[in-house]
Amino acid sequence: MPFVKYDILNNAYSSGRMKENVRQLKDYDAFHCLLEGNTERADAVKKRVAGLPQDFLKWLEVCDGGMLFDTAMLTTKPHDDPLDLDFETYGHYYNTELRKEKNIADNWFVFAVAVHSDYYFFDMSKNDGQVYQWDIEEKKIYAIWATFKDWLTDQINEAVNLIAEEKLDPLDIKLEA
Repeated sequence: MPFVKYDILNNAYSSGRMKENVRQLKDYDAFHCLLEGNTERADAVKKRVAGLPQDFLKWLEVCDGGMLFDTAMLTTKPHDDPLDLDFETYGHYYNTELRKEKNIADNWFVFAVAVHSDYYFFDMSKNDGQVYQWDIEEKKIYAIWATFKDWLTDQINEAVNLIAEEKLDPLDIKLEA
């Protein structure tokens, strides 16, 4: 599972806001470790959880998680052999004991974890396509984005600002490549 392929991202997102997101990801490539996605992995997630938003499923076909700057996007595989890196998986967040311990509702599909441990998720009972942020300390919804694309755009823009302020460093794995 190598790094995300920019030619595939460009083909998938040839216009609009997502095209700009792809450009920024490429410009700041050394600061993230996104993994290449594929249809089979996206289908496996789709099979396990019906009703996920289409913009998220499209993303899974080109990106199977990894580190989105300082946010861990969950993946389908816990370890990447060629990169010799471990990643957090969707399966980890389906563990009943963990969900209870972390106050993760049964109807939440967690897809990312912030550097400060907040969860980003879809509320599958609402089937509204919105992304929710669960504040683990306050035990409440902290923020809501209308779509996955909106959430992704905010994450990228926040990271670009952190990079400009020299508060986010390049990843060693990218500097070695």
